[in-house]
This record gives sequence, C-alpha cells and structure tokens, in this order.
Amino acid sequence: METKATVEIARVRSGKEAQPGQKNRSSGNFSTENLPAGTKHLNWEVIGGGDPDFISFNVMEDKSAATDPTHFSGVLSGNRTSVISKRSLYIANPKNATSEFTVIVSAMVQ
Repeated sequence: METKATVEIARVRSGKEAQPGQKNRSSGNFSTENLPAGTKHLNWEVIGGGDPDFISFNVMEDKSAATDPTHFSGVLSGNRTSVISKRSLYIANPKNATSEFTVIVSAMVQ
C-alpha cells in the first residue's frame, strides 16, 4: 500500500518545557479536524529545538472542566501515528529540546 500524497494539516510552535502555570502544555492548540479524504496516518516532523532527532513529546487534547487525555506518547520526528480528528490538541511534556521548536503534522493520504 503506497502513500499517494502528504498534506500538511497543522504547524505549531512549542516551548522546550511546559508553559508557566501548566503541568504538561508546551504549545497552543492545533486541529486535525479537517483531514483530506483517504487519510491513513498522521506524520509528525520536528524542526529546530536543538537536535530534532532526539526531541520527543506527547500529544494531548484540551478538555474544559475535565482531565486532558493523552492521545500519543513519546512522539519523535518522523513518527507515523494513527489518525485522530480533534479540534483542540496540543504538544505536551517535550523532552531533550534545548530551545523552542516547531511541529508539523501531515496527513498521509492513500
């Protein structure tokens, strides 16, 4: 099964650690709700932050008046994950970043 296209769906800036007053959150919210038809996987790419090959992070969902669930843990640049279509996701608990970094989320379309 060959991937036909990779389509960028989100680009988010993350701090190297949790934001002030936050336990986990290191970025603003981003959405994966508007995925192209035929999306089979999400691909995660890290740019900057020191050595992007060693930066890992979690992806959590912003829930008001509830505990924020973790959807993906230990994501590394180049990782492919299952598809999740959510409005309010954020980067959390980054490890091994020495400065701010950018995460690009792409849909891998069949």
